[in-house]
Amino acid sequence: MSEAERLAAGDPTLFAGSTAATALGWLRHSSAYGGPWLSTIEARLPRRHERTLLVGMGGSSSPARMLSRAPFLTVLDTSNPDTIAATEFDGATLIVASKSGTTVEVQTLMAHALVNGVEPEDLVVITDPGTSLAALGDWLGATVILADPHTGGRFSALSPFGLVPALYAGWSVTELAELQDANQLDAGVVERALARAAAVEIVDGVGQLDVGGDPAANGTALWFEQLIAETTGKDGRGIIPVPGAGPGPGPSEILELHLAAAWLARQLGVDPFNQPDVERAKRDVFVRLMPDARDQSTPVAGVASLGAVLDYPGYHTLQVYGPLSAGEQLAPLRAAVAARCGTTTANLGPRYLHSTGQLHKGGPAVGVIQVVLRPASAPRRIQGRGYTFHDLHRAQADADLAALVSVGRPVARVVADTIDEVLAMVAALG
Repeated sequence: MSEAERLAAGDPTLFAGSTAATALGWLRHSSAYGGPWLSTIEARLPRRHERTLLVGMGGSSSPARMLSRAPFLTVLDTSNPDTIAATEFDGATLIVASKSGTTVEVQTLMAHALVNGVEPEDLVVITDPGTSLAALGDWLGATVILADPHTGGRFSALSPFGLVPALYAGWSVTELAELQDANQLDAGVVERALARAAAVEIVDGVGQLDVGGDPAANGTALWFEQLIAETTGKDGRGIIPVPGAGPGPGPSEILELHLAAAWLARQLGVDPFNQPDVERAKRDVFVRLMPDARDQSTPVAGVASLGAVLDYPGYHTLQVYGPLSAGEQLAPLRAAVAARCGTTTANLGPRYLHSTGQLHKGGPAVGVIQVVLRPASAPRRIQGRGYTFHDLHRAQADADLAALVSVGRPVARVVADTIDEVLAMVAALG
């Protein structure tokens, strides 16, 4: 049997590590979640409101961004207090998406939404079987849709995590059934995927791949960025997803790109389906949210100056903790850093923690510039929790800063009110 045939058959022994045996469910999603499934789910969905909000992070939200058609669906993949303060929850359907059911941003935003206008009858929960989120959704009387536990988040675009939001984002059942038909597993899609992977130049365990747009502002590029970064970025190796001018891939290529990403990981000799460094900062967040920790500012030893990080010879990334609206403003700042430093990526925190954060900590060495934009909104305690979104957002930035330093990344922090201020700082350093 050829490698292509083994891949199509879902042979887990093709891949390094031990997770493939329980992580290849995505190979059959186009058939499992086809027209009959879509029709059944569509009949169950609450439709009292025109507006729909989706709360999710990483692979639970990026498929929705890729398939979204404005103005029907708004994706809230953030803990930023300014974005949350500007969001009207009353009179909206709320989709809560989390594979684990324990994602902190999802838990807190769901709690906030339910005391700020969202009714349980307008709540749709997408999660894996047996999670606490599924149990809570059932208890509240929400519409609970269970996903495939044998598939990681970044491989879930053709599962409920992508399809249910798409039904609210302007896609019809017929259109989505046609999309699934276009992504059927056959010899042709496998061969195209292997050819796509073979075309990526890899030198000493490192390569680059154009994702066909700016991930900070383009939903498809954001989804593709996570797929490549989190699948390949580990053990000091990885493919760096770089912004491009487009056009990027389309929804009909989702399965091909899933296959190509997995095959790139195989070429690098890393496990495509784990994310061992993603949890590194998450554990520290909850420590920093304890009352004693919130009352004091704990400096992180080893943080470098902006000038020193700009002089670092490797590739660079900008990690901007600010409102979702700042995504549209990152391109000039990224361009300014790239003009001085070469290859530069950029995205928003804490969103990147659930995607490129794996690459930054586990992949090739990278110079990191963390930008923290001061919130303009007033602090407001989250329902049922002893902290505010201001506390959570800053704790996530602090925890990731410490995690990056702990693995030896050269990292600088810049605190400012606007992106333009940071752009001026970079320009002043020549």
